[in-house]
Amino acid sequence: MSAFEIAVKEGQPATVMSAYNKINGTHCSDNKELLTDILRDEWGFKGLVVTDWGGMNNRIKGFRAGCNLVMPGGAAYMEKETLKAVKVGEISEALIDASAERVLAMIINANGVLEEEHSYDVNEHHSLARIAAEQSAVLLKNEHEILPLRTDDKIGIIGAMAKEIRYQGAGSSHINPTRLVNVTDVLPTVPFKAGCNREGDATEEQLDQAIELAKQVEIPIVFAGLTDRYESEGFDRENMKMPEGHNRMINAVAEVNPNTVVVLMNGSVIEVPWINKVKAVLYMALPGQAGGEAIVNLLYGKAVPSGKLAETWPIAYEDCVSSSYYNKKDAHYREGIYVGYRYYDKAELDVRFPFGYGLSYTNFQYSNLEVEVISEKDNQYKVTLDVTNTGRYEGAEIVQLYVAPPEDAVYRPVRELKGFTKLFLKPGETKQALIHLDKRSFSIWHRDWKVAKGTYQIQLGRNSRDILLETEFPLEGEEMRLPVEYQNSWYEKPTRILTHQEWEKFLGRLVIEKPLKKGEFTMANTVNEMKDYSLIMKIMYKAVEKTVAKGFEGKVDYNDPAFRMVMASSADSSLTAMKISGAMRNYVLEGLLEMANGHYLKGIKYMIKR
Repeated sequence: MSAFEIAVKEGQPATVMSAYNKINGTHCSDNKELLTDILRDEWGFKGLVVTDWGGMNNRIKGFRAGCNLVMPGGAAYMEKETLKAVKVGEISEALIDASAERVLAMIINANGVLEEEHSYDVNEHHSLARIAAEQSAVLLKNEHEILPLRTDDKIGIIGAMAKEIRYQGAGSSHINPTRLVNVTDVLPTVPFKAGCNREGDATEEQLDQAIELAKQVEIPIVFAGLTDRYESEGFDRENMKMPEGHNRMINAVAEVNPNTVVVLMNGSVIEVPWINKVKAVLYMALPGQAGGEAIVNLLYGKAVPSGKLAETWPIAYEDCVSSSYYNKKDAHYREGIYVGYRYYDKAELDVRFPFGYGLSYTNFQYSNLEVEVISEKDNQYKVTLDVTNTGRYEGAEIVQLYVAPPEDAVYRPVRELKGFTKLFLKPGETKQALIHLDKRSFSIWHRDWKVAKGTYQIQLGRNSRDILLETEFPLEGEEMRLPVEYQNSWYEKPTRILTHQEWEKFLGRLVIEKPLKKGEFTMANTVNEMKDYSLIMKIMYKAVEKTVAKGFEGKVDYNDPAFRMVMASSADSSLTAMKISGAMRNYVLEGLLEMANGHYLKGIKYMIKR
């Protein structure tokens, strides 16, 4: 929640979108505590709350909660019920007026902005896209300082992604770039072989061509990662593996040329089983429309990598704490506070790359750590240290500040990131890093933000596992000890499999998932869930599939991420969401639901009557 709190308080966004899921049993769009008590009253949000696509659960509850706009528009979902609720005094007109006023304010403001004259410099924005890609790139490996390349190095380019760059995600994140630059556009005279196709599959012929090119050059640059087929909106990844064709391509090239450099383009963590066979790895994530230029600038040292990983890269998916119990219908957050690096560090688990990790072409030295008390009563501190560029290149360093809690306090991570700053330094230059800490930097949530009494450590480092400077000091606060029921449990030392029973003990209640059963389906169920139990829903699924295929030249192709996404947002959305997104009349889906539950005559009569 803290990340959202910071964004709202400091950024004052015009809109906030409610999520599809429930929090503590209440849908986000119905959640007054979330949308009004916390978002507006506590965080000071002044804008408009909009649902995700088809993400309204109950329109009456939504008005009470402070949800203002249901998307997409045009659906008559619960209009009659809401009007009746107003007439009988179940909800007040003031709540509806408040929502309408926020929508009107948004429209008026948008019209005012549109009427103003704006100059849009395409070249300037493209340049900004390039800078963003350069500064966010993460150098994961650089053995023997093979990077940056020299202008006289004989290189070859291998990988379809060099010619068709994966610059953005799939699904609703698609945009139309004003200009798109591939690596081969920037280096048109450098020999190129695809090595694989755009989906990530590789034939023997393509691999042979890649091998032949790798033999002829000093340094082969291989482009790989994840294709749209492997990560997109609307479906989860089943594992953390790269396309097998990409792995085969990298292994084949590295086998004949040990100076292989890999450039990765993927929007999420992947396994890299070939990591010890290559000399360097540059992680670009999804670098945007100027990605081709940014990659070349980084490879040749015109730009120096300075990005840091925002997530831990485990060695294998099985190392993820949730891998053994993640459920596609109801996500179990059994791990509690041990999310990401908080788990890996607490469990002392070996990882491929730790949280905050990122190399540079230059080197940085930390010194002179000082912690100045601004207000001991309010736990306000000023942390300073000197950072010196001791290398040959001008570069930037992201200094990370972690706070380690008292050892005898309630269950906590080993350390938590509480601040960071980025310094741009010329060779030999020293600058002072400044990071502020306040009460929240030391607090935990227990019905309110509270500081546990004890000795804390301020730790400065390059990542969560590379701490260079630290100091400790005592803090006054509340006496908080680990409850007896947590002692010797997984939550005190998460070094084994987390069982369902231990999670239930932690929660203090049983968690029993209701199985799918014909006769008990509700509007919260999906066509996809019910089709294996109901003939009418199987027919409905085929009808949805045929309708969606019309937008894809009549093809039913689940290898197409766009087709798969649209099917997921249709047949795998609740019947309630289908009513909103499809603007279907309420009685049609409700009648079909009765039929899916085995009440065919009742369902037909319901639809005829309505």
